[in-house]
Amino acid sequence: MTKFSPEYFSLADKLLKPFALAGDSELSSILKKEHLDDFQSEYTGSRVRDFPPVKTLSLFMHQTASENKSCRNALITDNRDQSALGHESSRTDNSAYCKARQRLTESSLMVLLTQSGNNLDSGSLESWRWFDRRVVIADGSTLSMPDTDENQKVYPQHGSQKKGAEIHSCE
Repeated sequence: MTKFSPEYFSLADKLLKPFALAGDSELSSILKKEHLDDFQSEYTGSRVRDFPPVKTLSLFMHQTASENKSCRNALITDNRDQSALGHESSRTDNSAYCKARQRLTESSLMVLLTQSGNNLDSGSLESWRWFDRRVVIADGSTLSMPDTDENQKVYPQHGSQKKGAEIHSCE
């Protein structure tokens, strides 16, 4: 794959396809192609690898939504999907994917999350309101990351978590 190959240019389209299948035109625009193109363009200057940023983002989204959170499972699932579409199978060794995930910057993910959240909010119908009020739900999601001093400064441990409990980023 090169930066000029059709596969490279269609990465955003592939990631958006499940949202387009949502049927509701308001909700199908939660993630927009121009936002994914902007996300991909933030990673200029690097060589094209097996896991360009949008591909890595797609795998990461599937990994976090999956019941099995392992990196290898995300690759096996993607490999199965690619085979079903008649595309060439890729390796399921997770070292390259884990490195690609580490190259994703927190700031680029935050921009994409903010944009999609704003799109979801603006796409919500008035009829969805509860007693004419917007309802914001906290779902109790958790985040795991390496227990480094740098991460502890930015994201301190919850009081109920055992001090020094190290969590690995890829399994």
